[in-house]
Amino acid sequence: MELLEEKRGVDRRNFIKGGAMAAGALGFAALAGCAPKDSAKDTSMASTAGEGWDDEADVVVIGLGGGMAAVLAAVDAGATVIGIEKGSAMGGNWAINTGVVFAPATDAMKNDGAIDERTGAEDTIDSAVDDWIRCAKGNCNPDLVRAVLTEEQSFINSLVADGVNVKTELCGMANAPIARGHYIVGDDGNRSGGGAFTNVLAERVNNTSAKILLDTTAKRLILDDAGNVRGVEVREGGKGKRIAAKAVVVATGGYTANQEMRARWNPESAGWGVIGSEFAQGDGYEMLLDCGASFAGFKTISPSVTLEKNSRDTFQTNNYQIFWETGAASLIMLDSAGKRNRSETQPYTQVDGALLTVPNYQVFDQTQLDDPNFCLCNGWSKESLNKAIEDGWVVKADTAEELAQLLYLDPEVVSEEIKRFNEGAAAGTDAFGRPADTMRALQPPYYAATGTNGISGTDCNCLKVDDQARVLDRDGDPINGIYGGGNDMYYWNWAGSSYIASGGGAGAAYGFSVIAGRNAAAYALSEK
Repeated sequence: MELLEEKRGVDRRNFIKGGAMAAGALGFAALAGCAPKDSAKDTSMASTAGEGWDDEADVVVIGLGGGMAAVLAAVDAGATVIGIEKGSAMGGNWAINTGVVFAPATDAMKNDGAIDERTGAEDTIDSAVDDWIRCAKGNCNPDLVRAVLTEEQSFINSLVADGVNVKTELCGMANAPIARGHYIVGDDGNRSGGGAFTNVLAERVNNTSAKILLDTTAKRLILDDAGNVRGVEVREGGKGKRIAAKAVVVATGGYTANQEMRARWNPESAGWGVIGSEFAQGDGYEMLLDCGASFAGFKTISPSVTLEKNSRDTFQTNNYQIFWETGAASLIMLDSAGKRNRSETQPYTQVDGALLTVPNYQVFDQTQLDDPNFCLCNGWSKESLNKAIEDGWVVKADTAEELAQLLYLDPEVVSEEIKRFNEGAAAGTDAFGRPADTMRALQPPYYAATGTNGISGTDCNCLKVDDQARVLDRDGDPINGIYGGGNDMYYWNWAGSSYIASGGGAGAAYGFSVIAGRNAAAYALSEK
């Protein structure tokens, strides 16, 4: 498990972490910048104002994780394209996640003989659309759902057609027993992570006419007086540049690595570590909100364990909690108030995201610790777990009250929660529907690890778009020429507050980006 180094350095505790246009071409006197509030302090950016455009394209795509799909779609539609990526390589959050893409009715599923156990037949787009709407509790745009799922299917089919070894698995979608999760098997025969998908996309992008600017940060969008996008200001090599564009796709990812934004918009997550890319700083949010974009309510989910309360670290490995896989019978999860709020055996994809937006504590006992198959999280060994206990990152206590004090929780609340769980285990019932055969009463000594459910690279928040991926303003009208793709845009628009299925993030980021790139190109070309 590797830690992405932060500016402050690597902590000693890391053992647990794993061609330019003429100046007057677009009428500079009529241009206005949608700038972040502190942009006036950025003298290097201000120095370019009024001096002309440094580059131009029909479409500029900001963020080259899922946004790579927007580049490909825009080029295929006949547009000239410039892609901007603040990192030194394309890939974003997708490149460092566990590497599953949700997609329905694919050739890979047919090759694996995937059958819907409910019907005994192969999957269909219609069935997947119905399942998605059901799991989203109707909080989605059905036309957008169908469009995105269709693009996900096309992506996987293109990989299979190119000879990529794509395999399938069940993906945690509630009451949908069919293998719609897709992953790539490497040349070594082992399962690959998300980087295998982004490597394919990066190769495809590099084989196009698109101009790719790495180590380049978008600073603001430039609009004219009528509210039409006219370009992007960026910083490249320490210098400010202005890139003219008729349409812009913003696919910059979320803000989960930005502690200030998280403290502002969901303070319960402030200070906690983040699973995902260190570049998820909310750049797109700042640019678009300054241009009047409409912000959807913030929801996040993460099935991850950091084990360091208020560590503020950025992790590049997503290690799933595995209690539902290994039969951790004497283990419960407590939220930040010290209470249980769901059945611990439920996969994270089957729970409304609203329940997964707070840090949590995993409490288990000596019997569970002694289980040779129990290591708390994927990628760990017994040695890792014992080391965490020895160093105090997993705390130990002889009583529930002492445990609560070590976790800075209310002793009475924690004691009562353990008591209720134990009574349910004895009676064979549970208030949250946990199966009786997965429950075993907790007995002292107790152990607890702090974790995060809600601070990850998968965001269920977004800025609002329509079914053409056009970014909407606060009145619900499209902002001319601005499109949304990648991790900034998709979830609220097609899944509400729920995380529907494993791979739904990567799959949707790709699908949204295709739709955004294609429509951005059509808009840009119509402006010629």
